[in-house]
Amino acid sequence: MKKVLLSAPLICLMLLLMAARPFAEVEMVKKRVLSERVEILIPKGFEVMSEQQMDFNYAKAQSRPSVIYTNNKEASIAFSYTDNTADQDMIDMYSDNFYKIYAKQFKEAKWFNHGVKDVNGRKVGYMELMKPELGHEVYQLIFFTDVEGKLLMCTFTCADRQKPEWENVAKQIMGSFKANS
Repeated sequence: MKKVLLSAPLICLMLLLMAARPFAEVEMVKKRVLSERVEILIPKGFEVMSEQQMDFNYAKAQSRPSVIYTNNKEASIAFSYTDNTADQDMIDMYSDNFYKIYAKQFKEAKWFNHGVKDVNGRKVGYMELMKPELGHEVYQLIFFTDVEGKLLMCTFTCADRQKPEWENVAKQIMGSFKANS
């Protein structure tokens, strides 16, 4: 039996190459959500959270999302179709107000970006941040626009350590948004 000894520089090179390799690409599937009002890409394997799990998770919340897709708590995308009036002319105002509210409420948050962008011909406001939640940090990409005269808010969430794996997926989800109105 031969013993193979690896040199320290070779081991360092192997570790560096393994660390630099990209995460596996996440396969996306097109979904129609909110009574087919919206078409969006969702990671394959994400399932709609059960009503019982939503009741448990949002028992103390003032409101809960309309629907949540998740892959067993590693990451989730929540859709909240609100009663707030909205149209394309109001998205800039919502963006400014949400940023001010979140920045005040989450003073310790690390902000990556916020603003309004064009997504498939529609104004979409967004906020990208890392914020404390229940004793740990979570990455969130929150995006919002008007759908049939009401404000739709979408929130992609994952643990801070999962950000490298899910950040581009979250942005791909936002970039796939289409209202079917």
